[in-house]
Amino acid sequence: MVGREYAVAALARAVTLALADGRNSNSNNPLATLLFAGPTNSGKMHVAKALARVLLGDDRKLIYVNCQILSKHSNSQSNLYAESSLHEQLMAGSMLSQITPPFTPFPFSILAFEKIEKAPPVFRDYLAAAIDRGVLYSLGCMFSLRNTFIILTSDLSKKQTDQLVGRTIGFFSDDESDAQEAPREHLVLMEEIDNLLGATLVNRIDEIVIFERLNEQNVITLLERKLSEIARKLASSGIGFRIEEGAKSFLLRQCLNDPTHRARQIKRAVRNHLVFPLSDLMLSGRLTSGMAALVKHEPPRNFLDFRVMIPRLAPGGHFAMR
Repeated sequence: MVGREYAVAALARAVTLALADGRNSNSNNPLATLLFAGPTNSGKMHVAKALARVLLGDDRKLIYVNCQILSKHSNSQSNLYAESSLHEQLMAGSMLSQITPPFTPFPFSILAFEKIEKAPPVFRDYLAAAIDRGVLYSLGCMFSLRNTFIILTSDLSKKQTDQLVGRTIGFFSDDESDAQEAPREHLVLMEEIDNLLGATLVNRIDEIVIFERLNEQNVITLLERKLSEIARKLASSGIGFRIEEGAKSFLLRQCLNDPTHRARQIKRAVRNHLVFPLSDLMLSGRLTSGMAALVKHEPPRNFLDFRVMIPRLAPGGHFAMR
């Protein structure tokens, strides 16, 4: 995880309490209810999927509810549609990971409500009551939430994010200065979140984590990881790979072009400017095992330059370009 230390720390606290059974043994409440709030594409669902991979071994076992498709109206017909949509999503998730599965080493489930602010207010009140009871009812089916982590995600604009003081609510360090700042942070953060989601639901949340947009250093780190991943995949096919600094700078500029969708922009830039040309070279037979790709950039071109090389074996068994 890059640039998401606060979210990881919040999840670590929740999992630690769950493993240690740090709640009231008579409580039917979920193991933890967390809110991830921040700009779109800031990694909120990515962190939730990472938790599913760690606890459940597969992020597909995350039970996912898209609140955007729930009805936004209050008449009876649209309420029925919202209930049906919720039921279908819960049941679809349960096929891979039943809520509170009985016979597993870690009997946990992870239930994620994406874009909770898009759900109708009546649904948010219903969800708050379900968290209190520890039971979620949908079309006659009962889902126990006792052994469930609930993650709510909510989009905030950059202006809203910048105005918030502090990044987490619910846990603070033992540092004395932080303790003195906590009341002010609570007031600023809770007022903004209350306006967005309503106090009824917010009062049931154990911790709020504010996500910020990826900064330039975060983007550089993610880009380097992508390049390392490509190098490993090519190496598994016996193909060498080297990218010059000029080409890396070109990719970085493409990644920073869109400040709103930087994580997706990294994927787009690498896919369009690097992965696609390499794939084309491999499928055409111009880049095969025993060869190597050298990637350069020559300004002011808006594309990368690929050269297929036949490497010689350098001392130590490493590839070296002729």
